[in-house]
Amino acid sequence: MQPSGGGEWDDPPPPPPVDNGAQYAQHEPAGVQFEGHPPPGGDNEWSDYDSDEEQHSRQTRPSISADNEGGHQSRSNTMKKSMNRFTPYVKSGAEDFILGKDKEQIAEADTITIVCPNNIDLCWQPNQIITVEITEPIKKQKFKGMKSFMSYHITPSTTNLTVERRYKQFDWFHDRLTEKFPCFIIPPLPEKAVVGKYQQDFIEQRREKLELWLNRIGRHPIISHCNVTNHFLKCHEEKNWKEGKRKAEADKTARSGFFMTVKCDGPLPDNLSSESYVGSFSTFSKKMEGTLDKLVKQNEDYANKMTGGIKHMYSKYGQIYKELGELYDTGPLNGSKPVNVAIMGTGRCYQEISEVYENQPRFDAHVLSESVREYQGMLSSVPDMLHVHKGAAQKVKDYTQREGEKDADEEANVLQRYSTISAAVMSEINHFHTERNRDFNVMMRSFLENQISFHKTVLQKLEHALNQYPDPQSFLD
Repeated sequence: MQPSGGGEWDDPPPPPPVDNGAQYAQHEPAGVQFEGHPPPGGDNEWSDYDSDEEQHSRQTRPSISADNEGGHQSRSNTMKKSMNRFTPYVKSGAEDFILGKDKEQIAEADTITIVCPNNIDLCWQPNQIITVEITEPIKKQKFKGMKSFMSYHITPSTTNLTVERRYKQFDWFHDRLTEKFPCFIIPPLPEKAVVGKYQQDFIEQRREKLELWLNRIGRHPIISHCNVTNHFLKCHEEKNWKEGKRKAEADKTARSGFFMTVKCDGPLPDNLSSESYVGSFSTFSKKMEGTLDKLVKQNEDYANKMTGGIKHMYSKYGQIYKELGELYDTGPLNGSKPVNVAIMGTGRCYQEISEVYENQPRFDAHVLSESVREYQGMLSSVPDMLHVHKGAAQKVKDYTQREGEKDADEEANVLQRYSTISAAVMSEINHFHTERNRDFNVMMRSFLENQISFHKTVLQKLEHALNQYPDPQSFLD
């Protein structure tokens, strides 16, 4: 039997919904609102007392806001800031690993290997890429219709067998990944809706974004083949799901245990080079984030002009030329009929061009912005990864500079464990750059291809309008 959700099937009916406030209007489509910050009191993402969209994730995601004036829509990031800058480091378990507090024995099957194929760049050992297709989102109900939720059909390339998952199961999966891989760049999930979540446009957008998210996970050589990913993509039976869920939540290779699994197939990086490399990426990621913000805003400006001012300008030209041709057609003809018809044709041409301008952003600017927003989400996870490394570096510094008698062997072990953390962070940075290089090549090629197609369409319409006019030589004959 396929599990319809993460909670017990014989749970009592849900209590009346609680108004959590802090709702935001969705970017697209209209009429959908998104959650703000979680309310106090904690959350239980597997309780069936709440609907999928009432469950609050422990992660923070970009909020969506809409300006009611003129239908202008904007996106703002309201990421929660921790007052303790080493919180990600403490949560990661890196300190316990550096100090050798974690004595857990790691099975050979759990080993994660770092390789250095060119003797320069560290990277995760390559693995088979998993592609995922999400189809047939279905609205389901429980408790005699008192509770509704969307169920998504997921088919991974590794099995070609379909499983059903709810949004809160995605949320649970995301939480497990961030816990299991403390120095990985885990992309955030699509936003949660609390109003309008069953609108068809929103359902399709949610399906597309979840599919994009799963395929991003499937391209990571480590995440794609870990136990919790296999469980999420392959488990069918409710009993097996609950068993695998409990196992994932008690995973001893999470947090500090993750670093115990990392083995470097080659020399570990020295402290100076790793700190320089990670520091350079910190600067790079901040600049990339700022530049991508500019790109999204520029795309919005471009789209507003294309669908607003430029469209109206061509439309007005079209109306004027149409009126001019019709006016000339009421006067003495004297052989002017072909010219009058051509002028009216020019009017139709400009009207058609105005529609081409109006539709174009859907094919280039909007598509590019959605791809860029995915990277904005990924970049929002970078500070946690960097804090893990920075906290580890500070702990090593404190350890090596402490006063009193030192154990040379233990100090060497501390430095080696820090180098392991550095190697993991550097490998993740290199994976990010590899993905970025591939993705932006595809994104920019697609953008330019659509720009070329757009300009060719406009050119063809103008050339067609031009060819309606008689040859000037004919007036001299």
